[in-house]
Amino acid sequence: MVFITRFILIVIATYAGTSLLAPLRILGWDIDIGLIALVLVGSYSSRRGTILWGAFSGFLLDCLNPQWMGAGVVSRSTAAFFLAIMREKLNIEHTFLDGVVIFVAGIIDRAIYLGLTQYREQFLYGLGRYIIPSSFYTAVFAMFLIYIYRLRKIFSPRIA
Repeated sequence: MVFITRFILIVIATYAGTSLLAPLRILGWDIDIGLIALVLVGSYSSRRGTILWGAFSGFLLDCLNPQWMGAGVVSRSTAAFFLAIMREKLNIEHTFLDGVVIFVAGIIDRAIYLGLTQYREQFLYGLGRYIIPSSFYTAVFAMFLIYIYRLRKIFSPRIA
C-alpha cells in the first residue's frame, strides 16, 4: 500500500508540476512540485529507494518530451542522490536548512537537464534567468509547506 501511495504521489506531482501549474509561473519561474514530492518520498525511503523514485520521476518527465529521453532520468536521479546523501549526513531539523537543501537539489536537477538538452548553448543565461530563481521559488514554497506541516504537528492533540 505504501508503494502505491508513493507511486500515485510521484505521478500526480510530476505531471501536475509540468502541466497544471504552468499558468502559475512568475516571470518564467515555476514551482517544481515533482521535486517537492521527491523530497517527501525520499524522507521516508532508503538511499536506493530515493534514487529509484527520482529516476522514475525523471522518466515521467522524459515521457513528456521523448526527444531528450534520458535527460530527466539523469537529472532527477542525481538530485535524488544529493537529497539522500544530505538526509543521511545532516540532521536537518530547521526549516531554513531544508530550504537550502531543496534549493541546491533544484539547481542540480535543472542544470543537468538543461545541460543535456538542446538548450545547452545558453547554459549560463538559463542558469541566471531561470534555474536559480525557479529553484529559489521552489525552496520558499517547500519551506512554507514544511513550516505548516510542523506547526500542525505541534498543535495536534497527543494521545497518552
